[in-house]
Amino acid sequence: KTVSPLNNQTRIIRKQHNPLEINQKEKKDKDFELMDIKVSTGWGVLEKNILRKIQKGKLKVSASLDLHGNNISDSKKLVYDFVNYNSQNNKRILLIITGKGKRLFVEDEWKGTGILKTKIPIWLTSLALSKKIVWFDHAPSNMGGEGAFIVYLKKLQNKFR
Repeated sequence: KTVSPLNNQTRIIRKQHNPLEINQKEKKDKDFELMDIKVSTGWGVLEKNILRKIQKGKLKVSASLDLHGNNISDSKKLVYDFVNYNSQNNKRILLIITGKGKRLFVEDEWKGTGILKTKIPIWLTSLALSKKIVWFDHAPSNMGGEGAFIVYLKKLQNKFR
């Protein structure tokens, strides 16, 4: 009864930070740094029946990411987030479109030399993402050919089964 309210004073409410949120952010930053450390030189092996179904279009692409117009650092973050998001949502077949790069001359068979085209395999075989990926390769010609990559993700292990 002896307490009276203060007038015209703003109240400061401090949000308690959840230690779990901080740890997840630190883990994400650490994993993002591991994208430049290449684990293997191979692109993985895929069962030939699944590969044939992908090439014929019987297995559809679950999600696609177009990197046209993005620089390397933005693309790196986009690829990392894209693979992690789709892995968590159990989407298995991804298409990452890089473009064919700078076009060369007829003598060089019109092949392109794109920086993203060379960086994507490094990022996909990195410590951060290789645990989630079974296989990847250049897309079939009807999906972008040399200017795109098909990525086949591992099946999400459900701990609550």
